[in-house]
Amino acid sequence: MANTAINYPNPAPLKAVTGRHVPKGLAEIKALMGSERHTPEYVYTKVLSEQERTLVCFAAGLKRHHLESGFANFDADTRLKIHKAILQMEQLVKAFTDANAMAPAKFVQHAPVEPANTNYSHLTITKG
Repeated sequence: MANTAINYPNPAPLKAVTGRHVPKGLAEIKALMGSERHTPEYVYTKVLSEQERTLVCFAAGLKRHHLESGFANFDADTRLKIHKAILQMEQLVKAFTDANAMAPAKFVQHAPVEPANTNYSHLTITKG
């Protein structure tokens, strides 16, 4: 009985599958992940302010002309310098955060006290 073949009256029709179905939401997420917004050039050019770009270039050891030329014109070496600078800045933030020392009050906590400038001689009224 174990070797008996079972005969089915109508075999199930087979159809070719071209690919698996991807839910609409997942497809939209994948499209976002592949968009230009997820590139270093987009972030550097469109997201960072001029001051932030200046800071990144300074930390990377770049010159002022790099700020003016734009990310699209950077060669691979320059782009890797920027990448390294961003990672180093991240480590700086992490060091202060891990030490629980990021609060602005902690930065001024033991700062030398500067005497207040109460000299108002420049406001004297002269009779003329």
